[in-house]
Amino acid sequence: MGIGIVEIITLLLGLTGFGAEANPKAPTPDVALQYAIPDADVVVHFDGAVIIPKNYQALAKLGEQPAIKASKELTDSLKMVTGQLEGARGMVKSTVGLDFVTDIQDGTLFLQVPATGDPTFVAQVHGKFTTKMVETVGKLAGGKVTSVGGGMMVDQGNNPAIGVTKDGVMLVGTPSLVTARMDKWTMPARKAGSSLANAEALILTKPIFGVSVTLSATAKKRLQAEAEREVGKEKNFGTDLLARGKHFALGVYSDGIGWTWTDKDKSGMESIALASEGLMDLMKAAQLAPRGVAKIAISGLDSYKGRDKQIDALIKKKADLLKLVDLYTGDGNFKVAIDKNAKTNTVTARATGKSLSEVVPISSLIPVGAVMFFGMRSSSAMSTPPVAPPVKQATPPKKK
Repeated sequence: MGIGIVEIITLLLGLTGFGAEANPKAPTPDVALQYAIPDADVVVHFDGAVIIPKNYQALAKLGEQPAIKASKELTDSLKMVTGQLEGARGMVKSTVGLDFVTDIQDGTLFLQVPATGDPTFVAQVHGKFTTKMVETVGKLAGGKVTSVGGGMMVDQGNNPAIGVTKDGVMLVGTPSLVTARMDKWTMPARKAGSSLANAEALILTKPIFGVSVTLSATAKKRLQAEAEREVGKEKNFGTDLLARGKHFALGVYSDGIGWTWTDKDKSGMESIALASEGLMDLMKAAQLAPRGVAKIAISGLDSYKGRDKQIDALIKKKADLLKLVDLYTGDGNFKVAIDKNAKTNTVTARATGKSLSEVVPISSLIPVGAVMFFGMRSSSAMSTPPVAPPVKQATPPKKK
């Protein structure tokens, strides 16, 4: 048998351990911006220490729950998934020496858009990295391995270069940028209003995930030209935002989300403030509407009793279904703060709840993704046609 509706409900109820929490030891700007591109157009930051180990451990312990143990289908699917993950984890650890569950702490990507050609970038990752790992990667990839400034890097030609500095930071990106940061590197200054100062302001709020965009004149000109080729020279909301915007930042936190927008004029700031109010209203509705629809649907299940085995199974699980509604939707009563700074034409918006899922249903994507994966794997196994035994050819009678 494959995974049915009862098994899916059981699995969803068991995935309450997944999610994110605040990191009291979140990276400081000096740590997160150590190897930054001075005038990066885009800075992306991820705090893996609060996401990867906890959720991997929750997945590993999922099969120990009594309700899941009672289902052979769920147990088999979980064993298959965790087995594949552990296999990949073990292979990486044995070949490279890296445990991607426990050895990665945080990462920050810096990207710059040139006038022509591909964007240049460098990503720095903090964790348990050694120069020996670079040697191993170099041998496996067939790249050129060199020792630089007490660290080591591998140049893979047209592919991104990989290096580990003498202080154990992994760098990945455009070869020239990685090389420049391997020896005698000085952290770039963060001048007021610069892209790195804006990224610093975001990182100080300790997001789990954050992106800061401060486009240079070169980047804006290129993006505007590309937009004109796509939609024509007539101004629209998107091209207007591109022309007006000085800075945009988005942060995802354990208790909600927030964003910042700096406009070139007051009228633009007022427009973004109004749009922010609208987005907050939609986010509240996105919590309440699914909850209402789910409750109405559950209330009508009894009317279809006896028509279908799956519906009958749902009726028996009505109490659990209502628990799921409460677990994966909120009541829309999260706190909203929208502030305007007339001096800098900046809008700062923040939505805060008891958890991230009370503000936006992002945390439910993990269990839904897991259910889809298990379901696809199970159905794939079920749909594989049996191999027919070879047909034995009849031996023709011998001629007399």
